[in-house]
Amino acid sequence: MSSEPKTGISGLLATDRDDLFNEVTGLIAPTVLWFTVFLLLPLLVIFYYSFLTYQSFNVVNEFTLSAWIDGVFGSGAVRGAFVRTIGVGIIVTIITLAFGYPLAYYLRFHTTPMVGLVLLLFLVIPFWTSELIRTFGWFPILGRNGVINGLLMNLGLTSGPIGWLLFSSFSQAVGYLQNYVVFMAAPIYISLSQIDEGLLNASETLRGNPVETFKNVTWPLSLPGVAIGCMFTFVLTIGNFTVPSFLSGGANTVPTLIFSRYSQGLNYPSAAALSITLLVVIFAFVFLLFRVVDITEIASQD
Repeated sequence: MSSEPKTGISGLLATDRDDLFNEVTGLIAPTVLWFTVFLLLPLLVIFYYSFLTYQSFNVVNEFTLSAWIDGVFGSGAVRGAFVRTIGVGIIVTIITLAFGYPLAYYLRFHTTPMVGLVLLLFLVIPFWTSELIRTFGWFPILGRNGVINGLLMNLGLTSGPIGWLLFSSFSQAVGYLQNYVVFMAAPIYISLSQIDEGLLNASETLRGNPVETFKNVTWPLSLPGVAIGCMFTFVLTIGNFTVPSFLSGGANTVPTLIFSRYSQGLNYPSAAALSITLLVVIFAFVFLLFRVVDITEIASQD
């Protein structure tokens, strides 16, 4: 016997469930397809290449762990590059937070919302040019014959050019700060904008001074924005190739090591293994960060 079509309330509920399922599927299908084609599949290809054999500038389709054993875990140079990369990422994140938080705080509490948003958008203007141009732009400023050295010598503050301004940890930090301060300030500004003014007024009513108000109200409520800013800055820093290549003075980081592996010797398996390892480090950092701070609060505050 053929089943009769559902009628009444049960039929309407079934129809609503089918419509809802089709609507949700239609909304998420493009996103899932995009991530599958442009993220998961390339990562699978890179992961596959990391287990292939490298012989005399050629990749042989033979399974081996050589790229992992010799090219990652057994290499002192790689361990040093990872330590340097993670250290640079942490230091740059701290420096960027030290500059980005006061900037976001000023834009939130000492300007109107429209002015704060406009000033924040000005930080995006440098991104209208390529990262390479922004990096090379520091050469005539920090170089031995650059603007800063020329000004210091003309004022009699130094007898000669200061060498550590360029091709050093200082110039590297400046390059990172220029590139990523907006990624730190923007989420903090958004988080600060969602703080209820009544909470700040209540703290003042209870005779809390500005320091106590910041410590007990402003800072805790801005932590989701701080966490997102730290995530952006750290991930972008340890994955950056341009700044350490042209401003660090030759110190290898993992991205520069990956580039040298496949550009100089076409060692794709080793470069792939390094890339996957770096990705694991990034995922571990993001996981630990979001175990400490709940970023969903940035979307739930009224």
